Amino acid sequence: MAQALATRALLAKTTVVGKSAFGGNTKALVARAAKPAAVRSVALNVVARDAPWCPGTEAPSYLDGSLPGDFGFDPLGLGKDPAMLAQFREAEVIHARWCMLAIAGMLTTEILGIGNWIEVPLDMANGKDSLYLGQNLGPAMVWSTLAVEGLLMGVAEGRRAGASDPEARIYPGGAFDPMGMSKGNLDELKLKEIKNGRLAMVAVFGVYMQSAVTGEGPVANWVAHISDPWTANVGTNAVALPYINPEAFGSGFWAAAAPTWYPGM
Repeated sequence: MAQALATRALLAKTTVVGKSAFGGNTKALVARAAKPAAVRSVALNVVARDAPWCPGTEAPSYLDGSLPGDFGFDPLGLGKDPAMLAQFREAEVIHARWCMLAIAGMLTTEILGIGNWIEVPLDMANGKDSLYLGQNLGPAMVWSTLAVEGLLMGVAEGRRAGASDPEARIYPGGAFDPMGMSKGNLDELKLKEIKNGRLAMVAVFGVYMQSAVTGEGPVANWVAHISDPWTANVGTNAVALPYINPEAFGSGFWAAAAPTWYPGM
């Protein structure tokens, strides 16, 4: 009996102390203890990457420098969508490889004296014999050429496009790397490839435009320029800069093109 009374007295004392010390009863104390503490917010300053292609400008956030040849250049924002960025990257690498092969072929045929890149394909259309490094391969026919090219390209592209890994579609390796170059510094090789490929794409475009103007190959144009730089250059070319040579509008390329572009001329 005495022990029970002592226990009740102790509980009553504890309740009184709780009210006086914490300004409330024990239920309020428990509720406060269960309430989580306020979380402190921390501000983080994200520093934008400087665009290497144009110092002093910011690179887009989606171009973080992780891709080979990423210099922060995308003024039109074409790579905002990650799926489109991956597609553009793959297309650029494949086009770069084609153009590196193309510019090599354009120069080699003319250097070897076989003919310029404009004339050589016409042999196939005119039914002449096909020559390869001085060897006569017989009459060249359009259908047979397309069949061989379609077969070779179809097998290679089929194997490449069949890869599930996006990285493997761009850099297949295996049978596509007989020299084992991927076993070295692959990141460095990727950067060199895309740099040379971009230069080749610009070069092929330039050769196309130059040949459309002069009707000659790049080697002949270069020889003419270094032989007489003041006569054979872009400033004296009537088609490239027609406003310097207004007489060019009377005949030739501009005489046919200008009325189409500017009706009423």
